[in-house]
Amino acid sequence: MHVMFARQSYFSALFSYAIFQIKMLTLAKRFKQHPQAICTELDGEIALFQSSTCDYLVLNESASAIWNALTTQPTLAELCAGLQEQYNVSPDECLAEVEAWLKIGVEKQVVSAIEN
Repeated sequence: MHVMFARQSYFSALFSYAIFQIKMLTLAKRFKQHPQAICTELDGEIALFQSSTCDYLVLNESASAIWNALTTQPTLAELCAGLQEQYNVSPDECLAEVEAWLKIGVEKQVVSAIEN
């Protein structure tokens, strides 16, 4: 039983380290609006269309703030710093939400990641 616990701890540590490395890679990148993403404002909301995938997204207020900030090619940390000033959100919650949004944006090809 003790061996299993030690093995679980070892794999848990490896998993935690892998997650840390992924986060560091994300933190080391800059993000920008994808050049093929078409943007327009409809009734006060930003709508995005990706012409090569035909994906259509309508952004809420906070997602629109992220989208607009992408014009400066910020890092994840820079995005979160700006959003924390605008919205009442904890650093951990902001990081998780923005990281998830960027991941979806990259998958939908409306956001591009740039190596720093």
